[in-house]
Amino acid sequence: MLTFLLHVLGYDIWFYLSHIMLHSRALWKYHVHHHKIIHPKFTDTYTGHSLEGPFQSLGFLLPVAFLPLAPWQAAAALLFVNLRGMARHDDRTMALIGNHHLLHHEYFNCNYGEYWLDKLCGTLIRDKTKIKKGVFYV
Repeated sequence: MLTFLLHVLGYDIWFYLSHIMLHSRALWKYHVHHHKIIHPKFTDTYTGHSLEGPFQSLGFLLPVAFLPLAPWQAAAALLFVNLRGMARHDDRTMALIGNHHLLHHEYFNCNYGEYWLDKLCGTLIRDKTKIKKGVFYV
């Protein structure tokens, strides 16, 4: 179970950092296509540039350098992060997981990753009235 959690944690931290990077002027061109969908559904989770998905998934592999990962553990962790990602892109799951990432799609400059990471790094916005509209870059 610890190995599973560490791989999910590695993914979450890298996803947050890589998502911030994708919102920079230099990399926005690779991420803009994903944000053309302001009100996404689960099928839009992987809409984007062909380099974006592999780039954002690198964090899942970082713990492999330090910890053994059995095939079943890899499958379970990958299934978890992918299902969670799809749920975060669909308003039909808001009762279960909230609208944290959906606010990111609507306003772009907040809520880049997991709730706890956004809170820790100062990018958490829960109140729509406090979001600066029209700001796409970090």
